Amino acid sequence: MPLKKRMFRYNMVFLLASLLALLAVVLVVLVLFEDSLEQTWHGLEQEMLSGGEEAGMLEEGVHTFLQQSFTTLVAALLLAGAGAVTVSLILAGVFTRRMNRMVMEPLEELGKGALRIQSGNLKEEITYQGEEEFENLCRTFNSMQAKILENQEQKIRDERARTDMVTGISHDLRTPLTSIQGYIKGVLDGVADTPEKQKSYLETAYESTEEMNVFLKKLFVFSRMESGQMPFHMVNVNLGEFVDSWAAGKEAVLEKEDVHIRLEREQEEMPEVPLDVEQIRRILENLLENSLKYAGVRPLYLDTRIRSRGDGSAELVWKDNGQGVPEQKLEQIFERFYRCDESRNQKGSGVGLYVVRYIMERHQGEIRAENE
Repeated sequence: MPLKKRMFRYNMVFLLASLLALLAVVLVVLVLFEDSLEQTWHGLEQEMLSGGEEAGMLEEGVHTFLQQSFTTLVAALLLAGAGAVTVSLILAGVFTRRMNRMVMEPLEELGKGALRIQSGNLKEEITYQGEEEFENLCRTFNSMQAKILENQEQKIRDERARTDMVTGISHDLRTPLTSIQGYIKGVLDGVADTPEKQKSYLETAYESTEEMNVFLKKLFVFSRMESGQMPFHMVNVNLGEFVDSWAAGKEAVLEKEDVHIRLEREQEEMPEVPLDVEQIRRILENLLENSLKYAGVRPLYLDTRIRSRGDGSAELVWKDNGQGVPEQKLEQIFERFYRCDESRNQKGSGVGLYVVRYIMERHQGEIRAENE
């Protein structure tokens, strides 16, 4: 039964019990008063029957009797009122203790829980069994506490990962920056003493600046994501044709690195799906970069398969013939700043696949990774 109805019922029971107690006390007093009245009246009747010279005193006796009866009635009523008040106080005490157990116990538990949270203890939960409403409230409180703990732990992980990312990017940027400084100094010091050497030095320095620019772009994209300022402009596009066009633009460059993209469609005509062209291109670029860095094989074959799912959406499968990812790390590779290569032998920021997941979720889609 809901607590509201139960409290209402207790109030009604308390009121009824008080009235019944008052009625019982009044009845008891009236019975006692009736017995006293009958005894007194019986005595007067005996005096009246005796007659004679005592008859003159009858009037005075009746008057005295009425005064005594009135006094007795007043005393009885006062006694009845006192008894009713006493019974009411006893019932009120019982009712109050009952309500204290029903209401104050869970409130005290909630108060203790709030103090534990204030002191930083987020692992000890509230244990309460009693009224359904308070049980639900305590469960909600425990859920809130668990969420706060989860957010704190995630924040600690993010801060640690962010620190690692900054350290890693600083390390990764130091290499091209040192290269740029070295080659420019070589030109300035005359080490590159021929036009051919100077051109080679400058081209190498330029390539290093491009490498630095890639890192900075990733940081810029990540910053816009975190601040919620990454724009999405949806248009209806044939995903199969879009991937074909993107792959054709990469083919000439990738073949020099012994990398080959193979396309597969389950049907020739693919339905158009709403997507942001620039963001989907960023997904493909990030997947390509990830395969190039971590596949660890040559020749590298990148298989893309596109199929319609029949509900107006499409599925893109990206597969390479690389060494794969350890099973225990598969669920983590889409987290921000996460890197399978903890030794940082490979350059990277740890945000590429996180960006992929973010873009997919903004497209109301999902992403997962698995080994074959």
